[in-house]
Amino acid sequence: MKRRISVQTDGIFQPCGVDEGMRLISRAGFDCVDLDLIYISSGSIRKGIIEGEFTLPEEQFMDEVIRPIRDAGRKYGVGFGQAHAPFPSWVPLDEEMNAHLMRAFRMCLDACSFLDCPYLVIHPAFTDYKNRLDAATEHEINIRLFSSLIPDAKRTGVKILLENMFVSWKAKRIEAICADMGEACAYIDELNAIAGEEIFGFCYDSGHAALLGKNQEKAIRTLGHRLLALHLHDNDGVSDSHRFPYYGITDWETVLRALHEIGYSGTLNFETFNEMDSHDPALIPKLLELLGETGRLFASRMDGEDSSAG
Repeated sequence: MKRRISVQTDGIFQPCGVDEGMRLISRAGFDCVDLDLIYISSGSIRKGIIEGEFTLPEEQFMDEVIRPIRDAGRKYGVGFGQAHAPFPSWVPLDEEMNAHLMRAFRMCLDACSFLDCPYLVIHPAFTDYKNRLDAATEHEINIRLFSSLIPDAKRTGVKILLENMFVSWKAKRIEAICADMGEACAYIDELNAIAGEEIFGFCYDSGHAALLGKNQEKAIRTLGHRLLALHLHDNDGVSDSHRFPYYGITDWETVLRALHEIGYSGTLNFETFNEMDSHDPALIPKLLELLGETGRLFASRMDGEDSSAG
């Protein structure tokens, strides 16, 4: 089995444009992309500002925003392995924004269906450290939020993936919803039971786990078959800096070993936008080449083709 490698479009499409960005992604040897459908900023969401492409009529959104992305993918032979919805996914005491977000999520599911993209990552609902919800309220909000998307997930054939999260307090990074893999598994299993089929899965974020000092090998093993997609990136254990692998503290050999042991067959996807953003755009082709080589190295080590996998 050839393992597919993937890179997120954030940090590439903005400076390069969709067509040129897709060309560079293809040239670097990536099989597919993680499409960032974050057309309303987190800052605007928190301020209650409704703006961006998700305010367009749905047909116009598909024709003007999504179709050119699909066409560029076809032109350069790049598929769509997963996509990312706007975040945060819920705002306390702002029903107008929350209704807009639900519309945006449904538009994202339709976009994924149009692109033959199997997975949409939606952050679970949570709040900042000083306004943390009690466990029962947080659970109720999330079950209601994700359950309301079940008909659209079934209609489009797109699976919805939750992600492990964290919050910050001064210089400290603290567990948030689904940071504990036992809790993550419980959410996935409960939502699938409500749906009556396996509509929900998990996207494991290695950088978020590194910030919290998690045993990543154990975390991945706990997720098991629920793990359908990845956000692979590195950091220094302090800042969620979305660096390339080996630029931080992550023990990548244990991550790859665990992925191999659970039989993970999804894409090896890199969520490394900050590495692109922190360099001159002229260097993006070389950065993509390095990341592509890293992806192929990861694939070979997962399949036992590299003796240093250990």
